[in-house]
Amino acid sequence: MKLFGIFKNRENDTFRITEPDKLWVEDNFRWLIKVFGYPYRESEQILLSETYFPKTFKAESVLIENIIKDLCLLLQIREEKIFFQVVNDIRDSYGMPYKIEGKPFESELEAGEGKSKIYIANSLQKHPKRLIYSFVYEFIRIKLIDNKLQFDTGDDTYLFIYLAGIYFGFGVLLSQNLKDTGRVDDGFWETKWNYISDMPNEIMAFALATYSRLIEQDIPKWKESLPSDLRSQFEKAIKYLTENPSELYDKKEIEANELFKTAYDQYQKTEFEKAVTNLQKALFLTNDDVMKADIYNNLGYYSIRIKNYEQSVSFLKNAIQIIPDYGYANDNLGYALIQLGNLEEGKEYLEKAVATEKNDVAYTYRNLALYYQAKGEMNKAEDFYKKAFDSITDSVDLLEYHYADFLIQNGKTDQGLEFLKKAVEKGEPEAIKKMNEIKKN
Repeated sequence: MKLFGIFKNRENDTFRITEPDKLWVEDNFRWLIKVFGYPYRESEQILLSETYFPKTFKAESVLIENIIKDLCLLLQIREEKIFFQVVNDIRDSYGMPYKIEGKPFESELEAGEGKSKIYIANSLQKHPKRLIYSFVYEFIRIKLIDNKLQFDTGDDTYLFIYLAGIYFGFGVLLSQNLKDTGRVDDGFWETKWNYISDMPNEIMAFALATYSRLIEQDIPKWKESLPSDLRSQFEKAIKYLTENPSELYDKKEIEANELFKTAYDQYQKTEFEKAVTNLQKALFLTNDDVMKADIYNNLGYYSIRIKNYEQSVSFLKNAIQIIPDYGYANDNLGYALIQLGNLEEGKEYLEKAVATEKNDVAYTYRNLALYYQAKGEMNKAEDFYKKAFDSITDSVDLLEYHYADFLIQNGKTDQGLEFLKKAVEKGEPEAIKKMNEIKKN
């Protein structure tokens, strides 16, 4: 087990951390950045509120199904691959005295073959905060497993999960569970619990401060949600890092992140050319492979939206060269090649996207529908369009637009125009241009 060095009798205004502990935090953050990239400057720590857990908090009671839905959205994990089972034990038997040695079972994860099953203690449903915390902990593990990180090192694993949780934005929530004590008395039986985390405050504070420095937020809003003793340590850690800058902090990488985010905002406004310009600037700033792959993927996708398919293919192949199992890049490349008439090569990349299990299946089904439509196999195309609509978890770009074209091509003009109107309502320039052409004729 990792033994953290704790300084006793430290000065009240001085943050102290041992060199091995400092290196442990920074090395693991460096590893996470290498895999997932730098956090954005406007990143936030997630709080236990309706803002971040809308389905959980809007329901009359805390339901496991809603916790899963919210966490899937927060961590971008496909909901259909998550299963759970509530486990009963002696704690659920009323009127039976018992004593638990060591830590009681709360949750456990079984992951494999693209699916994850979480076993959760039934008794936690009486303690909603710890129930949510336990699912957060297991979801962090799922996120790491999905990205094929070999993080299970034995006794250190639990501590690394906390650190990864800070990186993914769950640091405040996890910090609120460093200590959990309580008592319930129903007049006959008394139940007590006392949970103390293995993560010392000093290390938690340093990790949170390191995260804050990476996003250039020395006084983040979420600081006030930290437990008072941890908040005090956090402030000292920020001062310490200001005086002793971490090698993790890289101004160019932060600027590249900001340009990436600006480009995404421009894409949402359909300002595709501006988005491409900002991404090209970001490409010259970053040395981070993950960021480069993301930039190339988005350059490829934004080029698709301005119908520059040849350039798109070049960008997307660069993304895949960096990360071969980049699901979205494979999917986008398949689409671009199909638009260029390279049908079989395009289909091969769509199949690779599916194999990565890191794609959005609604987009893949849309692209397969286009493949079969181009081959004149209309029944198969219809089937895949239906699958695409059935698989939507968020809006799918150009789905209604392409389906409208499919229906009109097959003589179902009125029905096709209805779908084209939906695409116009989404503000898609391709659909607006198509509708204007139809009106002129």
